[in-house]
Amino acid sequence: MTNMNKSTSAIVLIEFQNQWTHSGLYHRFIKGQLQSRRVLENTRALVSAAKQDGVRIIHAPLVIDPENKKGWLAHLTFGKVFTKGSDKSEITPGLYEKGDLVVEGRYAFDAFVGSNLEQLLNEHSIKTLFICGFITDQCIARTLKTALGKGFDAYLVSDCTATVNGFLQKKCEKRFGNRVVHHQKVLEGTRQNVG
Repeated sequence: MTNMNKSTSAIVLIEFQNQWTHSGLYHRFIKGQLQSRRVLENTRALVSAAKQDGVRIIHAPLVIDPENKKGWLAHLTFGKVFTKGSDKSEITPGLYEKGDLVVEGRYAFDAFVGSNLEQLLNEHSIKTLFICGFITDQCIARTLKTALGKGFDAYLVSDCTATVNGFLQKKCEKRFGNRVVHHQKVLEGTRQNVG
């Protein structure tokens, strides 16, 4: 973390959307972990401080267009979740600000699939990714694996992610080992290097 270059680093927020963070079925899936691990509070603190330190924020929402369904999730749910134009697909309040980058075209668990995420990273010379969001053992794990495979220096921010229970969270964190960091460590890294 001490070698972080702020100009080539980004916080990637995966599915910080009302579908997960506001009341409803999806929220109930992760509510226990979301609250007990203070994921929203930690993420808002990380995003706010990272922006002040000059670290770029990238949102990677999952938005399903019921008129143009892509991927098995869209078909399985009949386009009724993360639905384009609905309140549920909106980014969770307190995270987005003008100037943030927003990934487009995403339709799969892996945020790279079908989206312009890699293009955005390359356009902005981003080399290091700190990945936050839902759910840890699916969308986060798949995106992290792809990022590493593409040569990015990618990390899972443990206390800014959540899944359905503590067992799955710990199992995923164990899988990625030294690629797992706490949000305070990320902030320490940005402040030690003016990059």
